[in-house]
Amino acid sequence: MRGAQVGLSLMIGVGTLVSTPAFAAAGCYDYATDPSKLTDLEADATRGALSQDTKDCLEQNYKSATLQTTKGKISRVLLVNAYAYDTDTWAKLVQRHLDEVDRSDPNIAYLYAFYLYNREQPDYEAVMKWCDVALERRTEWTGDVLVGRVYQLERTKTYAAYQEWRDAEEAQKPENETEDLRNQAKTVAREWMDFSKSAGKDAKEAEELCISAASRPACGLD
Repeated sequence: MRGAQVGLSLMIGVGTLVSTPAFAAAGCYDYATDPSKLTDLEADATRGALSQDTKDCLEQNYKSATLQTTKGKISRVLLVNAYAYDTDTWAKLVQRHLDEVDRSDPNIAYLYAFYLYNREQPDYEAVMKWCDVALERRTEWTGDVLVGRVYQLERTKTYAAYQEWRDAEEAQKPENETEDLRNQAKTVAREWMDFSKSAGKDAKEAEELCISAASRPACGLD
Protein backbone atom coordinates (compact mmCIF):
# COMPACT_ATOMS: atom_id res chain seq x y z
CA MET A 1 0.00 0.00 0.00
CA ARG A 2 2.72 2.44 0.95
CA GLY A 3 4.45 1.69 -2.32
CA ALA A 4 1.63 3.44 -4.18
CA GLN A 5 2.64 6.96 -3.26
CA VAL A 6 0.75 9.53 -5.33
CA GLY A 7 1.93 12.86 -3.99
CA LEU A 8 0.02 13.10 -0.75
CA SER A 9 0.44 16.86 -0.48
CA LEU A 10 -1.99 17.02 -3.42
CA MET A 11 -4.59 15.29 -1.27
CA ILE A 12 -4.52 18.02 1.33
CA GLY A 13 -4.70 20.77 -1.25
CA VAL A 14 -4.72 23.66 1.20
CA GLY A 15 -1.46 25.46 0.60
CA THR A 16 2.29 25.53 1.09
CA LEU A 17 4.21 23.72 3.80
CA VAL A 18 5.14 25.80 6.83
CA SER A 19 6.38 24.93 10.30
CA THR A 20 3.97 23.41 12.81
CA PRO A 21 3.16 25.41 15.96
CA ALA A 22 2.32 23.77 19.29
CA PHE A 23 -1.47 23.70 18.89
CA ALA A 24 -1.99 21.34 21.83
CA ALA A 25 -0.51 23.86 24.24
CA ALA A 26 -2.71 26.62 22.91
CA GLY A 27 -5.91 24.55 22.90
CA CYS A 28 -7.99 23.48 19.96
CA TYR A 29 -7.72 25.96 17.08
CA ASP A 30 -10.92 26.82 15.21
CA TYR A 31 -9.98 25.42 11.78
CA ALA A 32 -13.66 25.30 10.84
CA THR A 33 -13.64 29.10 10.83
CA ASP A 34 -10.08 29.57 9.59
CA PRO A 35 -9.16 26.54 7.40
CA SER A 36 -6.16 28.39 5.96
CA LYS A 37 -4.29 27.44 9.16
CA LEU A 38 -4.48 23.77 8.16
CA THR A 39 -1.36 24.37 6.09
CA ASP A 40 0.54 24.57 9.38
CA LEU A 41 -0.18 20.88 9.92
CA GLU A 42 0.75 19.53 6.51
CA ALA A 43 4.43 18.77 7.19
CA ASP A 44 3.66 16.68 10.28
CA ALA A 45 0.62 15.06 8.66
CA THR A 46 2.71 13.85 5.73
CA ARG A 47 4.94 12.02 8.25
CA GLY A 48 2.00 10.68 10.26
CA ALA A 49 3.23 12.74 13.18
CA LEU A 50 0.13 14.63 14.29
CA SER A 51 -0.40 14.29 18.03
CA GLN A 52 -3.55 12.71 19.43
CA ASP A 53 -4.60 16.11 20.76
CA THR A 54 -4.31 17.59 17.27
CA LYS A 55 -6.23 14.70 15.71
CA ASP A 56 -8.97 15.08 18.33
CA CYS A 57 -9.06 18.81 17.63
CA LEU A 58 -9.39 18.17 13.90
CA GLU A 59 -12.23 15.72 14.55
CA GLN A 60 -14.06 18.36 16.58
CA ASN A 61 -13.59 20.86 13.78
CA TYR A 62 -14.73 18.34 11.17
CA LYS A 63 -17.99 17.85 13.07
CA SER A 64 -18.55 21.59 13.57
CA ALA A 65 -17.67 22.73 10.04
CA THR A 66 -20.71 23.87 8.09
CA LEU A 67 -19.10 24.21 4.66
CA GLN A 68 -18.40 21.03 2.70
CA THR A 69 -15.20 22.52 1.31
CA THR A 70 -13.92 23.10 4.85
CA LYS A 71 -14.94 19.59 5.93
CA GLY A 72 -13.04 18.30 2.93
CA LYS A 73 -9.85 20.16 3.83
CA ILE A 74 -9.95 18.94 7.44
CA SER A 75 -10.70 15.40 6.30
CA ARG A 76 -7.74 15.43 3.90
CA VAL A 77 -5.30 16.36 6.67
CA LEU A 78 -6.55 13.40 8.72
CA LEU A 79 -6.33 11.15 5.65
CA VAL A 80 -2.74 12.08 4.87
CA ASN A 81 -1.69 11.64 8.50
CA ALA A 82 -3.31 8.18 8.78
CA TYR A 83 -1.93 6.98 5.43
CA ALA A 84 1.60 7.44 6.74
CA TYR A 85 1.21 4.97 9.61
CA ASP A 86 -2.02 2.91 9.56
CA THR A 87 -3.84 1.99 6.35
CA ASP A 88 -6.80 0.47 8.21
CA THR A 89 -7.46 3.75 10.02
CA TRP A 90 -6.89 5.56 6.72
CA ALA A 91 -9.47 3.33 5.00
CA LYS A 92 -12.11 4.15 7.61
CA LEU A 93 -11.43 7.86 7.16
CA VAL A 94 -11.59 7.43 3.38
CA GLN A 95 -14.99 5.77 3.63
CA ARG A 96 -16.26 8.66 5.75
CA HIS A 97 -14.80 11.15 3.30
CA LEU A 98 -16.50 9.40 0.38
CA ASP A 99 -19.82 9.12 2.21
CA GLU A 100 -19.95 12.57 3.82
CA VAL A 101 -17.71 14.92 1.84
CA ASP A 102 -17.23 14.08 -1.83
CA ARG A 103 -16.14 11.40 -4.28
CA SER A 104 -14.53 13.62 -6.88
CA ASP A 105 -10.82 13.15 -6.07
CA PRO A 106 -9.34 10.44 -8.32
CA ASN A 107 -6.24 10.17 -6.10
CA ILE A 108 -8.32 8.98 -3.17
CA ALA A 109 -10.34 6.55 -5.30
CA TYR A 110 -7.09 5.29 -6.88
CA LEU A 111 -5.53 4.41 -3.53
CA TYR A 112 -8.76 3.08 -2.06
CA ALA A 113 -9.26 0.63 -4.96
CA PHE A 114 -5.80 -0.86 -4.34
CA TYR A 115 -6.40 -1.04 -0.61
CA LEU A 116 -9.64 -2.97 -1.16
CA TYR A 117 -8.01 -5.31 -3.68
CA ASN A 118 -5.14 -6.15 -1.32
CA ARG A 119 -7.35 -7.08 1.61
CA GLU A 120 -7.38 -10.70 2.77
CA GLN A 121 -10.92 -11.15 1.45
CA PRO A 122 -11.43 -8.54 -1.29
CA ASP A 123 -14.83 -7.23 -2.26
CA TYR A 124 -14.29 -7.37 -6.02
CA GLU A 125 -17.39 -5.37 -6.84
CA ALA A 126 -16.16 -2.55 -4.59
CA VAL A 127 -12.70 -2.74 -6.17
CA MET A 128 -14.17 -2.30 -9.65
CA LYS A 129 -16.45 0.48 -8.46
CA TRP A 130 -13.61 2.60 -7.11
CA CYS A 131 -11.43 1.87 -10.11
CA ASP A 132 -14.27 3.26 -12.23
CA VAL A 133 -14.62 6.33 -9.99
CA ALA A 134 -10.92 7.10 -10.43
CA LEU A 135 -11.06 6.43 -14.17
CA GLU A 136 -14.02 8.79 -14.57
CA ARG A 137 -11.83 11.61 -13.23
CA ARG A 138 -8.68 10.64 -15.10
CA THR A 139 -8.54 14.03 -16.86
CA GLU A 140 -7.12 15.48 -13.63
CA TRP A 141 -3.90 13.56 -14.42
CA THR A 142 -1.53 14.28 -17.28
CA GLY A 143 1.46 12.77 -19.05
CA ASP A 144 3.21 9.76 -17.56
CA VAL A 145 1.12 10.03 -14.39
CA LEU A 146 -2.06 9.65 -16.42
CA VAL A 147 -0.74 6.66 -18.37
CA GLY A 148 0.70 4.91 -15.32
CA ARG A 149 -2.36 5.28 -13.14
CA VAL A 150 -4.88 4.38 -15.83
CA TYR A 151 -2.82 1.28 -16.66
CA GLN A 152 -2.75 0.20 -13.00
CA LEU A 153 -6.46 0.88 -12.55
CA GLU A 154 -7.38 -1.08 -15.68
CA ARG A 155 -5.10 -3.92 -14.53
CA THR A 156 -6.59 -4.03 -11.04
CA LYS A 157 -10.14 -3.85 -12.39
CA THR A 158 -9.43 -6.74 -14.77
CA TYR A 159 -7.99 -9.00 -12.10
CA ALA A 160 -10.93 -8.20 -9.81
CA ALA A 161 -13.42 -9.09 -12.56
CA TYR A 162 -11.49 -12.21 -13.50
CA GLN A 163 -11.27 -13.46 -9.92
CA GLU A 164 -14.95 -12.74 -9.29
CA TRP A 165 -15.83 -14.88 -12.31
CA ARG A 166 -13.52 -17.74 -11.28
CA ASP A 167 -14.82 -17.68 -7.71
CA ALA A 168 -18.38 -17.94 -9.02
CA GLU A 169 -17.43 -20.93 -11.14
CA GLU A 170 -15.73 -22.66 -8.22
CA ALA A 171 -18.79 -22.02 -6.06
CA GLN A 172 -20.95 -23.52 -8.85
CA LYS A 173 -23.24 -20.53 -8.97
CA PRO A 174 -26.09 -20.48 -11.53
CA GLU A 175 -24.92 -20.62 -15.14
CA ASN A 176 -26.49 -17.30 -16.11
CA GLU A 177 -24.65 -15.56 -13.24
CA THR A 178 -21.28 -17.07 -14.07
CA GLU A 179 -21.80 -16.28 -17.77
CA ASP A 180 -22.48 -12.62 -16.95
CA LEU A 181 -19.33 -12.50 -14.84
CA ARG A 182 -17.31 -14.19 -17.58
CA ASN A 183 -18.49 -11.60 -20.09
CA GLN A 184 -17.60 -8.84 -17.66
CA ALA A 185 -14.10 -10.27 -17.22
CA LYS A 186 -13.66 -10.44 -21.00
CA THR A 187 -14.89 -6.89 -21.46
CA VAL A 188 -12.63 -5.27 -18.87
CA ALA A 189 -9.65 -7.36 -19.99
CA ARG A 190 -10.14 -6.13 -23.55
CA GLU A 191 -10.42 -2.54 -22.32
CA TRP A 192 -7.12 -2.96 -20.48
CA MET A 193 -5.57 -4.61 -23.53
CA ASP A 194 -6.72 -1.85 -25.88
CA PHE A 195 -5.49 0.87 -23.54
CA SER A 196 -2.12 -0.86 -23.13
CA LYS A 197 -1.61 -0.99 -26.88
CA SER A 198 -2.66 2.63 -27.40
CA ALA A 199 -0.32 3.75 -24.60
CA GLY A 200 2.64 1.71 -25.86
CA LYS A 201 2.51 -0.68 -22.90
CA ASP A 202 3.02 -4.45 -22.96
CA ALA A 203 -0.44 -5.93 -23.55
CA LYS A 204 0.47 -9.62 -23.22
CA GLU A 205 -0.89 -9.98 -19.68
CA ALA A 206 -4.21 -8.41 -20.65
CA GLU A 207 -4.42 -10.56 -23.79
CA GLU A 208 -3.96 -13.76 -21.79
CA LEU A 209 -6.72 -12.87 -19.35
CA CYS A 210 -9.05 -11.86 -22.15
CA ILE A 211 -8.45 -15.14 -24.02
CA SER A 212 -8.94 -17.10 -20.80
CA ALA A 213 -12.37 -15.50 -20.35
CA ALA A 214 -13.37 -15.69 -24.01
CA SER A 215 -11.40 -16.44 -27.19
CA ARG A 216 -8.87 -14.80 -29.49
CA PRO A 217 -11.53 -13.60 -31.96
CA ALA A 218 -13.69 -12.25 -29.11
CA CYS A 219 -10.67 -10.30 -27.91
CA GLY A 220 -10.00 -8.92 -31.39
CA LEU A 221 -6.79 -10.88 -31.76
CA ASP A 222 -7.58 -12.74 -35.02
